[in-house]
Amino acid sequence: MSWEFGAGLAGASLLVFAVLAALTLAEVLRTCRRAAELAAALERHVPAIRRNLEEIGRNADALGASLRLLSERASETGARFENIAGEIRDIEKGLQEGLLAPLHRLAAGASALLAFVAAFRRLRHPFRRRRGKGRP
Repeated sequence: MSWEFGAGLAGASLLVFAVLAALTLAEVLRTCRRAAELAAALERHVPAIRRNLEEIGRNADALGASLRLLSERASETGARFENIAGEIRDIEKGLQEGLLAPLHRLAAGASALLAFVAAFRRLRHPFRRRRGKGRP
């Protein structure tokens, strides 16, 4: 009976092994199907992803070119503003020398003339009293 018992245990072990092998085979087949589905999805989406990445690269290149152009134009604008500021300084200097300086000299001469006239009037009438309004 001992060999029969051993044969029964061996048969049961083979049956358990066969069931586990069948379950493992089913899991392997399911994993294979899912891997095939994933590969199909990747084949569908990878070209679109590549196109998007290429478009992003082109847009980044265009953005870089635009930024370089803006930088150049800002530098040109700065140079133009410097030229305009220099011209404004030249105009200011010209106005100072051509108009304001003679006006200052004229104002100084007019005040000197008024001071001279006032002094001359005092010299002509040194003791003349001025009467206030309403006083006899």
